Amino acid sequence: MMIILDVLSLLQAPFIQRAFLISIIIAILSSILSIFIVLKKISLIGDGLSHTAFGGLALGYYLSVFPLWIAGITVVLGSIGINKALRSTKISGDAAVAVFLQLGLAGGITLLSLSRGFGVNLESLLFGSILIVNMEQIITAAVVAAIALGIIFVFFKEMVYITFDETQARAAGIKTWVFDYLLSILAGVVVIIAIPIVGVLLISALLVLPALISTQITKSFKQTVILAPIIGLITVIFGILASVILDAAPGGTIVLVGLALLAIVFVARRVQSAMNNTEK
Repeated sequence: MMIILDVLSLLQAPFIQRAFLISIIIAILSSILSIFIVLKKISLIGDGLSHTAFGGLALGYYLSVFPLWIAGITVVLGSIGINKALRSTKISGDAAVAVFLQLGLAGGITLLSLSRGFGVNLESLLFGSILIVNMEQIITAAVVAAIALGIIFVFFKEMVYITFDETQARAAGIKTWVFDYLLSILAGVVVIIAIPIVGVLLISALLVLPALISTQITKSFKQTVILAPIIGLITVIFGILASVILDAAPGGTIVLVGLALLAIVFVARRVQSAMNNTEK
């Protein structure tokens, strides 16, 4: 009972309310993007971009020049590079992502060692610091999310077409490479604005789990589009609540909640399959 009362009192705190607000904004955007990322089977792109962001942030802090802007530019360039490598026939997709992942991580670690630290909390950078976000970050995330969702809405038909049959889309005259780059850049944008929530190391989970979970449940693409954002919202809301109750890093609890949902869905499907076989 005391725990419930403590949690209810904490929910009235402005910093908790700001945490929920920015998490809802980013959960919706990342969940929508996760649908295309998972169905196009480029789930590793989140890992590559997140580690590229780490390298970009390290460069920004090392130069003491607008770290988030430097990281944003780095991630956009990285997303273009990853997508160009993915479209190349000379290198496999996972190897392409691994190259940028290692480049970002190695570059960040090198700059960190050279500067003897950046004068920032490295733990919050790696695992998120959602409980200290301010209104400026929330407004920025809201504006970026609105623009990104608007772009997705305008080109939704083309993106769906390319996701399910890129060859046919190309034959229909759609410039598939444009939308591949667009998807990569949008994923990079999510990586940057999601750093306060889950940190650099766990961002890829937000770009994979919502769609991965919803595709295990739904039977149509329309249902997936509806369910994925709901899964994303459940994941971040319960993840933050768990973080507050356990006094743990929010990035870790958010991802663990998502993985728990995935495990529940897998178990439920196995049980249902076993029951159906028994009835037969």
